Amino acid sequence: MTLTQDVATKVTDLTYDALPEHVCDKAKLLVLDLVGCMIAGSRTRGAVQLMPHLTTTDSGGCCTVFGTSLRFHPGNAAHANANSASMLTLDDSYVLFGHPGSSVIPAALAVAEEIDASGKDLLAAIVGGYEMSLRLGAAIRPSEKRDREVKGLGTWQIYGACTAAGLLHRFNAEQMADAYGLVPMHAPLPFLRKFHSRPMSLLKNNYGWANKGAIMAVDLVRTGFHGNRTIFDGDDGFWVMAGSDRFDPDGMLDRWGERYFTLETGFRAFGVCRWIHTSIDALRSILARQTFTRDDIVSIRVETVSEFVRDFNGPWPESTIEAAFHIPYALALELHDKSSSSGLREEDLADEELKKTAAKISLSSDASADEKFYAKKLLPARVTVALKNGATHSAEAEIPTGAPGGPAFGQAEIEAKFLSLATPHIGEANAKRLMGDLLQLEALSVRKALQFCVVA
Repeated sequence: MTLTQDVATKVTDLTYDALPEHVCDKAKLLVLDLVGCMIAGSRTRGAVQLMPHLTTTDSGGCCTVFGTSLRFHPGNAAHANANSASMLTLDDSYVLFGHPGSSVIPAALAVAEEIDASGKDLLAAIVGGYEMSLRLGAAIRPSEKRDREVKGLGTWQIYGACTAAGLLHRFNAEQMADAYGLVPMHAPLPFLRKFHSRPMSLLKNNYGWANKGAIMAVDLVRTGFHGNRTIFDGDDGFWVMAGSDRFDPDGMLDRWGERYFTLETGFRAFGVCRWIHTSIDALRSILARQTFTRDDIVSIRVETVSEFVRDFNGPWPESTIEAAFHIPYALALELHDKSSSSGLREEDLADEELKKTAAKISLSSDASADEKFYAKKLLPARVTVALKNGATHSAEAEIPTGAPGGPAFGQAEIEAKFLSLATPHIGEANAKRLMGDLLQLEALSVRKALQFCVVA
Protein backbone atom coordinates (compact mmCIF):
# COMPACT_ATOMS: atom_id res chain seq x y z
CA MET A 1 0.00 0.00 0.00
CA THR A 2 1.00 3.63 -0.45
CA LEU A 3 1.72 5.85 2.54
CA THR A 4 -1.57 7.68 1.95
CA GLN A 5 -3.49 4.40 2.02
CA ASP A 6 -1.62 3.27 5.15
CA VAL A 7 -2.51 6.50 6.94
CA ALA A 8 -6.15 6.28 5.83
CA THR A 9 -6.32 2.72 7.13
CA LYS A 10 -4.87 3.68 10.51
CA VAL A 11 -7.35 6.53 10.83
CA THR A 12 -10.44 4.58 9.84
CA ASP A 13 -9.58 1.76 12.24
CA LEU A 14 -9.92 4.18 15.17
CA THR A 15 -12.97 3.57 17.39
CA TYR A 16 -14.19 4.90 20.71
CA ASP A 17 -13.96 1.48 22.37
CA ALA A 18 -10.28 1.22 21.43
CA LEU A 19 -9.38 4.54 23.08
CA PRO A 20 -7.95 4.66 26.62
CA GLU A 21 -10.32 6.27 29.12
CA HIS A 22 -7.93 9.10 29.96
CA VAL A 23 -7.70 10.04 26.26
CA CYS A 24 -11.49 10.30 26.06
CA ASP A 25 -11.54 12.35 29.27
CA LYS A 26 -9.01 14.75 27.76
CA ALA A 27 -11.08 14.99 24.58
CA LYS A 28 -14.16 15.99 26.59
CA LEU A 29 -12.20 18.77 28.31
CA LEU A 30 -10.94 19.97 24.93
CA VAL A 31 -14.52 20.13 23.65
CA LEU A 32 -15.71 21.99 26.77
CA ASP A 33 -12.86 24.46 26.51
CA LEU A 34 -13.43 25.21 22.84
CA VAL A 35 -17.20 25.53 23.16
CA GLY A 36 -16.60 28.23 25.76
CA CYS A 37 -14.24 29.98 23.37
CA MET A 38 -16.79 29.76 20.56
CA ILE A 39 -19.64 31.16 22.65
CA ALA A 40 -17.69 34.14 23.97
CA GLY A 41 -15.75 34.66 20.74
CA SER A 42 -19.00 35.02 18.78
CA ARG A 43 -19.44 38.51 20.27
CA THR A 44 -16.09 39.86 19.13
CA ARG A 45 -15.63 42.22 16.21
CA GLY A 46 -14.02 39.60 13.98
CA ALA A 47 -16.92 37.19 14.48
CA VAL A 48 -19.66 39.80 14.16
CA GLN A 49 -18.16 41.12 10.90
CA LEU A 50 -18.09 37.65 9.33
CA MET A 51 -21.62 36.63 10.31
CA PRO A 52 -23.61 38.74 7.78
CA HIS A 53 -21.71 37.16 4.88
CA LEU A 54 -22.43 33.65 6.11
CA THR A 55 -26.04 34.51 6.85
CA THR A 56 -26.62 35.65 3.26
CA THR A 57 -25.35 32.31 1.97
CA ASP A 58 -27.16 30.04 4.42
CA SER A 59 -30.49 29.61 6.11
CA GLY A 60 -32.45 26.72 7.48
CA GLY A 61 -29.59 24.44 8.48
CA CYS A 62 -29.71 22.36 11.66
CA CYS A 63 -26.28 23.12 13.13
CA THR A 64 -25.64 25.37 16.11
CA VAL A 65 -23.82 28.66 15.59
CA PHE A 66 -22.52 29.06 19.13
CA GLY A 67 -23.30 32.30 20.92
CA THR A 68 -26.12 33.14 18.50
CA SER A 69 -29.66 32.00 17.74
CA LEU A 70 -28.66 31.12 14.16
CA ARG A 71 -28.62 27.69 12.56
CA PHE A 72 -26.49 26.92 9.51
CA HIS A 73 -25.63 23.95 7.36
CA PRO A 74 -22.47 22.12 8.53
CA GLY A 75 -19.88 23.91 6.38
CA ASN A 76 -21.03 27.40 7.31
CA ALA A 77 -21.63 26.49 10.97
CA ALA A 78 -18.09 25.11 11.21
CA HIS A 79 -16.77 28.21 9.43
CA ALA A 80 -18.51 30.58 11.85
CA ASN A 81 -17.67 28.57 14.96
CA ALA A 82 -14.00 28.06 14.14
CA ASN A 83 -13.62 31.76 13.44
CA SER A 84 -15.28 32.61 16.77
CA ALA A 85 -13.16 30.04 18.62
CA SER A 86 -9.92 31.82 17.74
CA MET A 87 -11.06 35.39 18.30
CA LEU A 88 -10.26 35.60 22.03
CA THR A 89 -6.96 33.73 21.58
CA LEU A 90 -7.97 31.32 24.36
CA ASP A 91 -8.30 28.16 22.23
CA ASP A 92 -6.05 25.20 22.95
CA SER A 93 -2.45 25.04 21.79
CA TYR A 94 0.32 22.66 20.75
CA VAL A 95 3.64 24.49 20.80
CA LEU A 96 4.93 25.22 17.27
CA PHE A 97 1.86 23.53 15.77
CA GLY A 98 -0.84 26.10 16.40
CA HIS A 99 -4.29 25.43 17.81
CA PRO A 100 -5.58 21.98 16.86
CA GLY A 101 -8.95 22.34 18.55
CA SER A 102 -10.06 25.21 16.33
CA SER A 103 -9.18 23.16 13.26
CA VAL A 104 -10.92 19.94 14.40
CA ILE A 105 -13.76 20.47 16.85
CA PRO A 106 -15.96 22.96 14.92
CA ALA A 107 -16.18 20.64 11.91
CA ALA A 108 -16.71 17.61 14.14
CA LEU A 109 -19.52 19.27 16.12
CA ALA A 110 -21.29 20.52 12.99
CA VAL A 111 -21.24 17.18 11.19
CA ALA A 112 -22.13 15.28 14.37
CA GLU A 113 -25.10 17.55 15.01
CA GLU A 114 -26.28 17.20 11.42
CA ILE A 115 -26.34 13.41 11.55
CA ASP A 116 -27.22 13.25 15.28
CA ALA A 117 -24.15 11.18 16.05
CA SER A 118 -23.56 9.68 19.46
CA GLY A 119 -21.21 11.39 21.86
CA LYS A 120 -18.92 8.37 21.63
CA ASP A 121 -18.63 8.71 17.87
CA LEU A 122 -17.97 12.44 18.24
CA LEU A 123 -15.16 11.87 20.75
CA ALA A 124 -13.53 9.21 18.55
CA ALA A 125 -13.72 11.54 15.55
CA ILE A 126 -12.16 14.40 17.51
CA VAL A 127 -9.31 12.24 18.78
CA GLY A 128 -8.75 11.00 15.23
CA GLY A 129 -8.65 14.59 14.01
CA TYR A 130 -6.07 15.65 16.60
CA GLU A 131 -3.91 12.60 15.98
CA MET A 132 -3.92 12.90 12.19
CA SER A 133 -3.41 16.67 12.20
CA LEU A 134 -0.55 16.80 14.68
CA ARG A 135 1.24 13.77 13.26
CA LEU A 136 1.13 15.41 9.85
CA GLY A 137 2.40 18.69 11.30
CA ALA A 138 5.31 16.90 12.96
CA ALA A 139 6.11 14.90 9.81
CA ILE A 140 6.27 17.96 7.55
CA ARG A 141 7.91 20.30 10.05
CA PRO A 142 10.38 22.35 8.00
CA SER A 143 13.96 23.21 8.82
CA GLU A 144 14.50 26.32 10.93
CA LYS A 145 15.68 28.21 7.86
CA ARG A 146 12.61 27.25 5.82
CA ASP A 147 10.28 27.98 8.75
CA ARG A 148 11.60 31.54 8.86
CA GLU A 149 10.66 31.90 5.17
CA VAL A 150 7.33 30.06 4.84
CA LYS A 151 4.85 29.22 7.57
CA GLY A 152 1.24 28.07 7.60
CA LEU A 153 -1.00 26.24 10.04
CA GLY A 154 -4.47 25.96 8.52
CA THR A 155 -2.67 24.73 5.39
CA TRP A 156 -2.10 21.32 6.95
CA GLN A 157 -4.45 21.43 9.94
CA ILE A 158 -7.36 21.18 7.52
CA TYR A 159 -6.58 17.45 7.61
CA GLY A 160 -7.73 17.31 11.24
CA ALA A 161 -11.17 18.61 10.34
CA CYS A 162 -11.32 16.33 7.29
CA THR A 163 -10.44 13.29 9.40
CA ALA A 164 -13.07 14.08 12.02
CA ALA A 165 -15.79 14.66 9.41
CA GLY A 166 -14.85 11.51 7.49
CA LEU A 167 -14.92 9.37 10.62
CA LEU A 168 -18.36 10.67 11.57
CA HIS A 169 -19.62 9.72 8.10
CA ARG A 170 -18.05 6.28 8.66
CA PHE A 171 -15.69 6.48 5.70
CA ASN A 172 -13.70 3.42 4.80
CA ALA A 173 -9.99 3.73 4.04
CA GLU A 174 -10.52 4.27 0.32
CA GLN A 175 -13.01 7.09 0.91
CA MET A 176 -10.73 8.71 3.48
CA ALA A 177 -7.83 8.58 1.01
CA ASP A 178 -10.06 10.26 -1.58
CA ALA A 179 -10.93 13.00 0.91
CA TYR A 180 -7.25 13.47 1.77
CA GLY A 181 -6.54 13.91 -1.93
CA LEU A 182 -9.22 16.58 -2.31
CA VAL A 183 -8.39 18.54 0.83
CA PRO A 184 -5.35 20.49 -0.51
CA MET A 185 -7.59 22.08 -3.14
CA HIS A 186 -9.50 23.73 -0.30
CA ALA A 187 -6.62 24.56 2.06
CA PRO A 188 -5.42 28.07 2.96
CA LEU A 189 -1.97 29.00 1.67
CA PRO A 190 0.91 29.10 4.22
CA PHE A 191 0.59 32.87 4.66
CA LEU A 192 1.72 33.44 8.26
CA ARG A 193 5.04 35.12 7.50
CA LYS A 194 2.97 38.08 6.28
CA PHE A 195 0.52 37.94 9.18
CA HIS A 196 2.34 40.39 11.46
CA SER A 197 2.11 43.31 9.05
CA ARG A 198 -0.29 46.07 10.14
CA PRO A 199 -3.22 46.05 10.29
CA MET A 200 -3.40 42.39 11.27
CA SER A 201 -6.14 40.33 9.67
CA LEU A 202 -9.08 39.39 11.87
CA LEU A 203 -9.09 36.01 10.12
CA LYS A 204 -5.93 35.05 12.04
CA ASN A 205 -5.10 31.45 10.98
CA ASN A 206 -8.26 31.27 8.86
CA TYR A 207 -9.38 28.13 10.66
CA GLY A 208 -12.95 28.93 9.64
CA TRP A 209 -12.14 28.32 6.01
CA ALA A 210 -10.08 25.23 6.86
CA ASN A 211 -13.08 23.66 8.64
CA LYS A 212 -15.42 24.58 5.82
CA GLY A 213 -13.03 23.32 3.13
CA ALA A 214 -12.59 20.03 4.96
CA ILE A 215 -16.34 19.45 5.14
CA MET A 216 -16.64 20.29 1.44
CA ALA A 217 -13.95 17.73 0.56
CA VAL A 218 -15.75 15.07 2.60
CA ASP A 219 -19.11 15.96 1.06
CA LEU A 220 -17.64 15.73 -2.43
CA VAL A 221 -16.46 12.19 -1.70
CA ARG A 222 -19.96 11.37 -0.47
CA THR A 223 -21.33 12.46 -3.85
CA GLY A 224 -18.86 10.30 -5.78
CA PHE A 225 -15.78 12.49 -6.32
CA HIS A 226 -12.34 10.94 -6.16
CA GLY A 227 -9.13 12.53 -4.99
CA ASN A 228 -5.47 11.75 -5.44
CA ARG A 229 -4.88 8.66 -3.31
CA THR A 230 -1.10 9.21 -3.14
CA ILE A 231 -1.27 12.77 -1.80
CA PHE A 232 1.34 12.16 0.94
CA ASP A 233 3.66 10.08 -1.24
CA GLY A 234 6.78 11.01 -3.17
CA ASP A 235 8.85 14.11 -3.81
CA ASP A 236 5.78 15.97 -5.03
CA GLY A 237 3.62 15.10 -2.02
CA PHE A 238 1.60 17.37 0.20
CA TRP A 239 4.64 18.42 2.25
CA VAL A 240 5.98 20.31 -0.77
CA MET A 241 2.60 21.94 -1.41
CA ALA A 242 2.54 23.10 2.23
CA GLY A 243 5.89 24.86 1.82
CA SER A 244 8.12 22.48 3.74
CA ASP A 245 11.62 21.42 2.73
CA ARG A 246 11.59 18.02 4.41
CA PHE A 247 9.29 15.14 5.24
CA ASP A 248 9.40 12.21 7.66
CA PRO A 249 6.86 9.70 6.29
CA ASP A 250 7.45 7.25 9.15
CA GLY A 251 6.32 9.93 11.58
CA MET A 252 2.78 9.79 10.23
CA LEU A 253 2.46 6.13 11.25
CA ASP A 254 4.67 6.04 14.34
CA ARG A 255 3.15 4.61 17.54
CA TRP A 256 -0.52 4.89 16.61
CA GLY A 257 -2.47 3.71 19.63
CA GLU A 258 0.53 4.26 21.94
CA ARG A 259 1.43 7.93 21.75
CA TYR A 260 -1.50 10.36 21.82
CA PHE A 261 -0.86 13.89 20.65
CA THR A 262 -4.28 14.67 22.10
CA LEU A 263 -2.78 14.27 25.58
CA GLU A 264 0.10 16.58 24.69
CA THR A 265 -2.20 19.45 23.68
CA GLY A 266 -2.31 22.27 26.22
CA PHE A 267 -4.99 24.66 27.46
CA ARG A 268 -4.52 28.42 27.44
CA ALA A 269 -4.88 30.43 30.62
CA PHE A 270 -4.36 33.81 28.93
CA GLY A 271 -5.97 35.40 25.88
CA VAL A 272 -2.77 36.20 24.03
CA CYS A 273 -0.48 34.23 21.74
CA ARG A 274 0.81 31.09 23.44
CA TRP A 275 4.38 32.25 22.87
CA ILE A 276 3.77 35.18 25.24
CA HIS A 277 2.48 33.05 28.12
CA THR A 278 5.85 32.28 29.68
CA SER A 279 6.56 36.02 29.96
CA ILE A 280 3.25 36.39 31.83
CA ASP A 281 4.04 33.37 34.02
CA ALA A 282 7.45 34.83 34.90
CA LEU A 283 5.97 38.23 35.78
CA ARG A 284 3.25 36.58 37.87
CA SER A 285 5.93 34.62 39.70
CA ILE A 286 7.65 37.87 40.63
CA LEU A 287 4.39 39.51 41.73
CA ALA A 288 3.58 36.49 43.92
CA ARG A 289 6.90 36.78 45.75
CA GLN A 290 7.40 40.55 45.96
CA THR A 291 5.27 43.50 47.05
CA PHE A 292 5.40 46.62 44.90
CA THR A 293 3.07 48.72 42.78
CA ARG A 294 3.35 49.57 39.10
CA ASP A 295 4.31 53.12 40.13
CA ASP A 296 7.41 51.66 41.83
CA ILE A 297 8.65 50.23 38.52
CA VAL A 298 11.47 51.89 36.60
CA SER A 299 11.68 49.30 33.86
CA ILE A 300 10.89 45.71 32.90
CA ARG A 301 13.16 43.75 30.59
CA VAL A 302 12.03 40.60 28.81
CA GLU A 303 14.72 38.34 27.35
CA THR A 304 13.26 35.75 25.02
CA VAL A 305 13.30 34.19 21.54
CA SER A 306 14.46 36.52 18.75
CA GLU A 307 11.33 35.79 16.71
CA PHE A 308 9.18 36.97 19.63
CA VAL A 309 11.26 40.13 19.98
CA ARG A 310 10.76 40.84 16.27
CA ASP A 311 7.04 40.13 16.07
CA PHE A 312 5.60 40.79 19.54
CA ASN A 313 6.66 44.39 20.09
CA GLY A 314 6.42 47.54 18.00
CA PRO A 315 3.60 50.08 17.70
CA TRP A 316 0.74 50.24 20.17
CA PRO A 317 -1.91 47.75 19.01
CA GLU A 318 -4.94 49.13 17.22
CA SER A 319 -7.10 46.02 17.66
CA THR A 320 -7.43 43.14 20.09
CA ILE A 321 -5.92 40.88 17.42
CA GLU A 322 -2.77 43.00 17.36
CA ALA A 323 -2.83 43.19 21.17
CA ALA A 324 -2.78 39.38 21.35
CA PHE A 325 0.70 39.49 19.77
CA HIS A 326 2.19 42.29 21.88
CA ILE A 327 4.28 41.37 24.93
CA PRO A 328 4.39 44.87 26.54
CA TYR A 329 0.61 45.09 26.27
CA ALA A 330 0.06 41.64 27.80
CA LEU A 331 2.37 42.36 30.75
CA ALA A 332 0.90 45.81 31.31
CA LEU A 333 -2.54 44.22 31.62
CA GLU A 334 -1.25 42.03 34.44
CA LEU A 335 0.12 45.05 36.29
CA HIS A 336 -3.21 46.88 35.96
CA ASP A 337 -5.31 43.93 37.20
CA LYS A 338 -6.80 43.53 33.73
CA SER A 339 -5.48 40.07 32.95
CA SER A 340 -6.26 38.58 29.56
CA SER A 341 -7.52 35.39 31.23
CA SER A 342 -11.04 36.05 29.91
CA GLY A 343 -9.87 37.51 26.63
CA LEU A 344 -8.87 40.99 25.52
CA ARG A 345 -11.17 43.99 25.64
CA GLU A 346 -11.46 46.70 22.99
CA GLU A 347 -11.83 49.45 25.60
CA ASP A 348 -8.41 48.72 27.11
CA LEU A 349 -6.72 49.78 23.88
CA ALA A 350 -7.53 53.41 24.76
CA ASP A 351 -6.25 53.23 28.35
CA GLU A 352 -3.51 55.86 28.62
CA GLU A 353 -2.23 54.52 31.95
CA LEU A 354 -1.82 51.11 30.35
CA LYS A 355 0.25 52.74 27.60
CA LYS A 356 2.52 54.41 30.18
CA THR A 357 3.19 51.10 31.90
CA ALA A 358 3.80 49.29 28.61
CA ALA A 359 6.35 51.96 27.66
CA LYS A 360 8.53 50.77 30.56
CA ILE A 361 8.77 47.27 29.07
CA SER A 362 11.57 46.40 26.64
CA LEU A 363 12.44 43.18 24.81
CA SER A 364 15.78 41.66 23.92
CA SER A 365 16.71 38.39 22.24
CA ASP A 366 18.60 35.54 23.87
CA ALA A 367 20.55 33.09 21.69
CA SER A 368 20.04 30.25 24.15
CA ALA A 369 16.30 30.88 24.03
CA ASP A 370 16.35 30.52 20.24
CA GLU A 371 18.06 27.17 20.51
CA LYS A 372 15.55 25.88 23.06
CA PHE A 373 12.61 27.13 21.00
CA TYR A 374 13.57 25.58 17.67
CA ALA A 375 15.22 22.41 18.96
CA LYS A 376 13.11 21.58 22.02
CA LYS A 377 9.80 23.40 21.41
CA LEU A 378 10.24 25.41 24.63
CA LEU A 379 9.19 29.05 25.10
CA PRO A 380 11.98 30.55 27.23
CA ALA A 381 11.44 33.97 28.79
CA ARG A 382 13.28 35.80 31.54
CA VAL A 383 11.59 38.84 33.07
CA THR A 384 13.52 41.36 35.19
CA VAL A 385 11.76 44.16 37.06
CA ALA A 386 13.84 47.15 38.18
CA LEU A 387 12.35 49.29 40.96
CA LYS A 388 12.91 52.90 42.02
CA ASN A 389 14.46 51.75 45.29
CA GLY A 390 17.27 50.09 43.33
CA ALA A 391 16.07 46.53 43.79
CA THR A 392 15.69 44.13 40.85
CA HIS A 393 13.62 40.96 40.72
CA SER A 394 13.82 38.26 38.06
CA ALA A 395 12.01 35.07 37.13
CA GLU A 396 12.19 32.62 34.25
CA ALA A 397 9.76 30.24 32.56
CA GLU A 398 10.06 27.82 29.64
CA ILE A 399 6.78 25.87 29.64
CA PRO A 400 3.56 27.88 29.89
CA THR A 401 0.67 27.33 32.26
CA GLY A 402 -1.67 24.70 30.86
CA ALA A 403 0.93 22.96 28.69
CA PRO A 404 2.11 19.45 29.65
CA GLY A 405 4.99 19.87 32.07
CA GLY A 406 4.11 23.47 32.87
CA PRO A 407 2.16 25.03 35.75
CA ALA A 408 -1.08 23.14 36.26
CA PHE A 409 -4.33 24.15 34.57
CA GLY A 410 -6.58 21.19 35.26
CA GLN A 411 -10.26 20.34 35.11
CA ALA A 412 -11.29 22.77 37.85
CA GLU A 413 -9.59 25.65 36.05
CA ILE A 414 -11.02 24.61 32.67
CA GLU A 415 -14.54 24.46 34.13
CA ALA A 416 -14.11 27.89 35.72
CA LYS A 417 -12.81 29.26 32.42
CA PHE A 418 -15.79 27.81 30.55
CA LEU A 419 -18.31 29.31 32.96
CA SER A 420 -16.64 32.72 32.84
CA LEU A 421 -16.81 32.68 29.03
CA ALA A 422 -20.26 31.15 28.53
CA THR A 423 -22.35 32.56 31.39
CA PRO A 424 -22.57 36.18 30.15
CA HIS A 425 -24.04 34.95 26.86
CA ILE A 426 -26.25 31.95 27.66
CA GLY A 427 -26.94 32.53 31.35
CA GLU A 428 -25.59 30.75 34.41
CA ALA A 429 -28.17 27.95 34.48
CA ASN A 430 -27.70 27.03 30.82
CA ALA A 431 -23.92 27.28 31.11
CA LYS A 432 -23.85 24.83 34.01
CA ARG A 433 -26.23 22.41 32.26
CA LEU A 434 -24.25 22.59 29.04
CA MET A 435 -21.01 21.98 30.92
CA GLY A 436 -22.50 18.95 32.67
CA ASP A 437 -23.68 17.47 29.38
CA LEU A 438 -20.37 18.04 27.60
CA LEU A 439 -18.54 16.32 30.45
CA GLN A 440 -20.69 13.22 29.97
CA LEU A 441 -20.69 13.22 26.18
CA GLU A 442 -20.16 9.48 25.99
CA ALA A 443 -23.63 8.96 27.46
CA LEU A 444 -25.55 11.35 25.18
CA SER A 445 -26.29 12.10 21.57
CA VAL A 446 -24.66 15.25 20.26
CA ARG A 447 -27.97 17.05 19.75
CA LYS A 448 -28.98 16.30 23.32
CA ALA A 449 -25.59 17.44 24.64
CA LEU A 450 -26.02 20.80 22.89
CA GLN A 451 -29.62 21.46 23.93
CA PHE A 452 -28.64 24.16 26.44
CA CYS A 453 -26.68 26.30 23.94
CA VAL A 454 -29.43 28.89 24.29
CA VAL A 455 -28.57 32.56 24.00
CA ALA A 456 -29.67 34.48 27.11
